Amino acid sequence: MLCIRRSLSRFVDSCPRPRYDTGCTYCEIPKFPADKQIDFDRNLNGTQPETWKHLLILSHGYPSMEAMPPRIELTPATLSSEINAVKRQMLSPMHPVAVSNVVVNNHTLPNKPLGPQEHFVYLYPDRKSIRFEAKDLATFIARYLVPEEKPEVYNPFKQEVEKTQRIQQSSIEFEEQDITDELVLICGHGSRDVRCGVMGPLLQREFDQVLTQENMSSHVKTGQITHVGGHAYAGNVVYFPRKGESVWYGRVFPEDVQGIVDTTIKQGVIIRDKYRGYVNGA
Repeated sequence: MLCIRRSLSRFVDSCPRPRYDTGCTYCEIPKFPADKQIDFDRNLNGTQPETWKHLLILSHGYPSMEAMPPRIELTPATLSSEINAVKRQMLSPMHPVAVSNVVVNNHTLPNKPLGPQEHFVYLYPDRKSIRFEAKDLATFIARYLVPEEKPEVYNPFKQEVEKTQRIQQSSIEFEEQDITDELVLICGHGSRDVRCGVMGPLLQREFDQVLTQENMSSHVKTGQITHVGGHAYAGNVVYFPRKGESVWYGRVFPEDVQGIVDTTIKQGVIIRDKYRGYVNGA
């Protein structure tokens, strides 16, 4: 399986304390049911699902994370369900693709409104926003979500078939743009798990307050994301920088937000005790 690791030289051990109170920096966290407690015991390092690419769906049709069904990948007529139906046949198990649905504040919209049979997605680490028609899903997957195959032993017939397929696929145009904003997404999928449903809105509000205070809200956008694994580590935060790999944090609380903004977003340094990615020697 693909394994992404970061250099230890870019870590600090723990999250710095906040420098000011936004009004809810020290808000009390509501109590969770006995069977939905946050796991404070496990080392978070290495709990991030291994991911080659991360597809973020914005055109899901739900106005808020509260309206999102618990398993949108099983909801008919959604892009998540369409990808879920073909992933075993089309995607590479050695190059895992995470598929999430997101609700993002003030994100860059397509140049014209989406039609009823169009999709709009963000793709990382490509850092592309892509608009495409539903009928072109197979071509979209082949072009963006599958690695290029290495050349095999010469087979004239196979090469002619593949050439025809490539010509057909190349005639399909996708509306593609670079993503220039940075993005902070918090799991707020409350219909899937109450812990994220509680922590998601609290953390997004705190990030919005801190980013505004630090004059960063114009280029760092926030939003909420569906299940990313590890509800027991709520709050779960995924940061997509302009450059480099995404950073996954767990057990994030409002009082940690300033430290994440100061340390990770401003300086590009990872906070070890919150980090769900892979650490050498962890």
